[in-house]
Amino acid sequence: MLIEKSNKNKKKRYEVVFDFFAYGYIALIVIILFSFALNVIATITGDEIEGIDVLNSLAHIATAFAFIFAVYQYRKNGEKERQIIIATEAKVLISKMSSLADDTKKNTLYTIEDINKFICLMTNLGSDFLVLYNALTDDIHKGMIRMRWQDMHYNHLSKTLALFRIESLFDNLGLDKNFRGYSFFNARFDTSVQQQVKSLQEYYFTKKVLTEMSIGEEIVATFVDLDLFHTYFFDRDETNDLMYGSFSILSLKASAPLLAAAKDVNKKV
Repeated sequence: MLIEKSNKNKKKRYEVVFDFFAYGYIALIVIILFSFALNVIATITGDEIEGIDVLNSLAHIATAFAFIFAVYQYRKNGEKERQIIIATEAKVLISKMSSLADDTKKNTLYTIEDINKFICLMTNLGSDFLVLYNALTDDIHKGMIRMRWQDMHYNHLSKTLALFRIESLFDNLGLDKNFRGYSFFNARFDTSVQQQVKSLQEYYFTKKVLTEMSIGEEIVATFVDLDLFHTYFFDRDETNDLMYGSFSILSLKASAPLLAAAKDVNKKV
């Protein structure tokens, strides 16, 4: 959805009217002071100030103000152009993230190396994207980028991460799911797993397998950049503004149980 944050700098109608009269009042004071200054100069020098001199002086002042306004408008237009360029590049990066996720999803025979390659590429794109997003100041551009990022996350990235499962990984690597009396069956129906909410059961099941089975430590050690990936795509502080307007809370444990379990087990090793 397109969500635009309220801009505190946007003025209400009565504020615009107030500004109009305020600036008009200031302009009137400036003209009065200018006239007074001319009278003082005429009194000191004893010269008469003709109307043409007054008009010439006012013309010079008007020219100076016009120049100042032109510089201001030039800088404003330059910033607007800069925002368009940043927003365009941010959209390109989001498209790359979506395409990468879709291409990775096609590989059902993935290995840890394939997962690591995907994580590294997504992390690099995520890092570049956040630099651009943080440089955006225009609310409209931010709202559009926010909408595209959420679409990428829910409709592309999350669907790919959901395919990364410990059981599929064991099958693809040709690993035994039953080792010295402890099997996937034991982990799946362990009380500590079953008592969890359904959305987190896969995470606790995966964590149980990686903790209890001897091969788990070796598997965990081969994953790379999990912390950075979590930072750019799931960390509350980094993604808070990107998720503005959404009632959903991003969770690596729910969206990517294999990566979340490997990340947490690795911290304990």
